[in-house]
Amino acid sequence: MPQRDPGIYLEDIEYYADAAVRFIGDYDLEQYLADEKTRAAVERVLEICGEAMNSLYKVAPSIAAKIPHSRDVIGFRNVLAHGYAEIDHNKVYDIAVRHAPNLLAAVRNALKDFPEPKS
Repeated sequence: MPQRDPGIYLEDIEYYADAAVRFIGDYDLEQYLADEKTRAAVERVLEICGEAMNSLYKVAPSIAAKIPHSRDVIGFRNVLAHGYAEIDHNKVYDIAVRHAPNLLAAVRNALKDFPEPKS
């Protein structure tokens, strides 16, 4: 099975980190906790970010290692996927509000090293 280009994984992380930021919008913690659909959506997109980061580590560990807290992104994905009964919604909110924007910026910076695909 051919490997995907590392830039595709970065684009996936960019898309889903941006989705987490957009889904939270200007919600405060209380609004977030009261909105089951938003909580589920944010958890899902953060889980996908972690899965894409894990895949990036498999095909291009040197690129993944340049993303700050990349191992934490993967670890949090595992919590979301396997520890669903013990999810701390306050922590998910904090990650989406404080850390997803930083992840998004780091990934966008890393994407600058990849050429635009030819049409």
